[in-house]
This record gives sequence, C-alpha cells and structure tokens, in this order.
Amino acid sequence: MGLSWQVDVMKEGATLIIRNAKIDMFKGTMRLAVDKWGRIEVTEPANFTVKEDNNLSAVEYELVNIVE
Repeated sequence: MGLSWQVDVMKEGATLIIRNAKIDMFKGTMRLAVDKWGRIEVTEPANFTVKEDNNLSAVEYELVNIVE
C-alpha cells in the first residue's frame, strides 16, 4: 500500500485523528509528516471553529544557525 491514501483522507471538512506526526520545514513552508508508527484516522465530525487569523502555514520560514 502506498501513501496516497493519506492524501486522499485530507479533505476539507474531514475530522481526523493524527498520531505520531510532526511538522517538517520544506522549502520555507510547513509540511505534516506522519512517521512509520503514526496513524491517520477519519473520525466522527467535530464541532469547532478554525481560528484563521493566525495561519502559520501562510508564513514563510527559514532556518537560522546560531553560533555560540
């Protein structure tokens, strides 16, 4: 089984449970990475409001090395 099913379940409006995942920086943007022990599950719809005024995905980041 490939990983394309992970992309297929990421639909707008879907409620997901994501375990053993992290955010990786890739070309200045954030990317969700689920490790080999991770899980993505579609679950019952949840009632919440997305806070859109602090969208960290819209910010471009760069790695800064700090020399001590």
